[in-house]
Amino acid sequence: MVGLAHQNGHDASHVGHLGLGRTPDHLLMPVIIGGDYSFVTNNRRDFLRLYRSVNLHAGLLIILPAAVRAEQLTLFGRAIDAIAAHGGDLTCELLEVDATGAVSISPFPPMPQP
Repeated sequence: MVGLAHQNGHDASHVGHLGLGRTPDHLLMPVIIGGDYSFVTNNRRDFLRLYRSVNLHAGLLIILPAAVRAEQLTLFGRAIDAIAAHGGDLTCELLEVDATGAVSISPFPPMPQP
């Protein structure tokens, strides 16, 4: 996915390339937020929970399901297209791609209702 991101003009790294491949999720959060990274994951449950306490972030991208590489690349390509159509900025937003390739983008954490 890093290569596909680069091909589409995005700076990207993989946690493994940063030496963080086995780092627990909660310890990744300071790196993600401090590095102003938009974060791509299949781990919806844990990262939705972790991001709920973050007021400012560069975006959370969730690709479901965890799939074979070719399918992940296709789904990630859908995410990249959606980001471009959305203006290229996912600040404080959640982008989700489901198994059908459907993409949704919403504020995250959600804005409180009056």
